[in-house]
Amino acid sequence: MNIIARAAIAIYDGSAASPIFPKKPGKPDDAAGEYLSTVAEKLMGSDGSRTTCVEPGSAQEELLRRFGYTPFAEAAGALLDGMDEAMQALEIPREGFDMAVFSFERDGEPHLCVAQLPYRHAVVHQIEPEEDGVRTQLLPHGTVLPLPGSKGISGFVVNLSTGDIRLRDTAVLTNVGNRLLFSEALFAMAATRTTKEAVAAVTEMIEQAAPDIPPQEIRPAIKRAMSKSIEEKGVIDVQDVASEVFRTDEEREALIEEVGRQMQEAAMEPVIPVENKRVVAQLQKLKIRTDNGISITLPRTLADDENSFAVVSNDDGTVSIIISRVQELRTE
Repeated sequence: MNIIARAAIAIYDGSAASPIFPKKPGKPDDAAGEYLSTVAEKLMGSDGSRTTCVEPGSAQEELLRRFGYTPFAEAAGALLDGMDEAMQALEIPREGFDMAVFSFERDGEPHLCVAQLPYRHAVVHQIEPEEDGVRTQLLPHGTVLPLPGSKGISGFVVNLSTGDIRLRDTAVLTNVGNRLLFSEALFAMAATRTTKEAVAAVTEMIEQAAPDIPPQEIRPAIKRAMSKSIEEKGVIDVQDVASEVFRTDEEREALIEEVGRQMQEAAMEPVIPVENKRVVAQLQKLKIRTDNGISITLPRTLADDENSFAVVSNDDGTVSIIISRVQELRTE
């Protein structure tokens, strides 16, 4: 189903006419609508996406606000003009990509997507007649759009009701050095972490708060608590995670307070939104690597079952891994 309401595509192809701005943005056909929908889903759900917002009171915030009270064509034109002026001022090469601006509804709320669609490198053949036959050659041809799920796509999706943004950025060279295209060069966006980075940071903070608990014990507990938080609330509530991990510790309150202190120092939000399914899948697995080269991946439900899996400390200081109740063993 084509959920894209309006779309404006600006072409930056390096020609004398570039950039070519759309005169009459409208609803794309079904094939284009499906393509753009996949682009938006990729930006919202990618491991490399992060939740952020534009700086309050900035000129870019006003450009996005326009989509709430002016016709789409007017708002899209102003946004594309503003981005193009910024690219010129920073001397960012304006070729080899399309810039897509399109609107759609998700969960009953209006959303806007701004995406850079870099061209996929391709070639075309050329035939030239000659006296004794023909000459053929392959020429570079940079006007083939990438697949909608490719890693090269960058941009953001903004919930126009809340102002929340899911951003997947890319670095570009400007006249003031390397800058992130959307969050630094074209817009002023708050510095935040991707979901994957936030999960790693919280894991490290909880480990640091309880240095006496070995990693092989605390990391599975952290994953279990994060997965439980997602199941119950749809987000990772860091305080709930710390409470769950330290629920049987005598110093429970002090440890939770230490995690909170570290969160404040790192300027991290107490709740981590989870948009992509891969993070959820990773939290539902336990990965073990030993110093002698053994690597094991277990479903969390199996790792939590003491009758099926256990890590035993030996008298000589080593540990043993016991996996029970296996009905079939295959080597690959």
